[in-house]
Amino acid sequence: MSNHVIIKGKNDRLVIALNPDIDFLDLCDILKTKILEAKDFIGNSRMAIEFSGRTLTNEEENTLIGIITDNSNIVISYIFSKRADSEEENIDLDHLNPLIEEGKTHFYRGTLRSGSKIESDGNVVVLGDVNPSSIIKARGNVIVLGHLNGTVYAGLGGDDRAFIGAVHFNPIQLTIGMKTITDIQNEILDSTRVNKKDKFKVARIRNQEIVVEELI
Repeated sequence: MSNHVIIKGKNDRLVIALNPDIDFLDLCDILKTKILEAKDFIGNSRMAIEFSGRTLTNEEENTLIGIITDNSNIVISYIFSKRADSEEENIDLDHLNPLIEEGKTHFYRGTLRSGSKIESDGNVVVLGDVNPSSIIKARGNVIVLGHLNGTVYAGLGGDDRAFIGAVHFNPIQLTIGMKTITDIQNEILDSTRVNKKDKFKVARIRNQEIVVEELI
């Protein structure tokens, strides 16, 4: 068991080596045990996570990230992993958040279904898709590591420094601070037909207006 999941520090990141041969559910149980054992040693920290040794699907990676965040005080700033489609999709959260002070972050794993709602007095990170007719409301930033097809409010209370970002960006409505834009959705983005050319997009207020930009 001790060799199925190996956790070690490497410069500015935590490397998690995964056995490629054992059942994924068994791997999840072992990772949870290892993270809990290392919780006091790691403490409250912000760091990148690198998964190595095993090719992960997007769903598997999201599951492992959830285990880490649920059982430790780690704030994940960057994710390195080898994707099952042989492409690495690394999201640099540090680069996305130079605008407001770091604060409480609410992580949601999985798809936010139509009619569902998330409300948070801090930041919100969705490790999955946000479907049409679903709503996210946050006093801080909102990041969607999947398809954004719903309605998002960021910077509730009038904070115009907040931003909204998504891997596949196609919201029905965006509100940042006191500014709102609508009529920006051309078609529903289908999570089963991923456009590999999509770039992470960020909406923020610039010159008193909400602008949407590709993250370079």
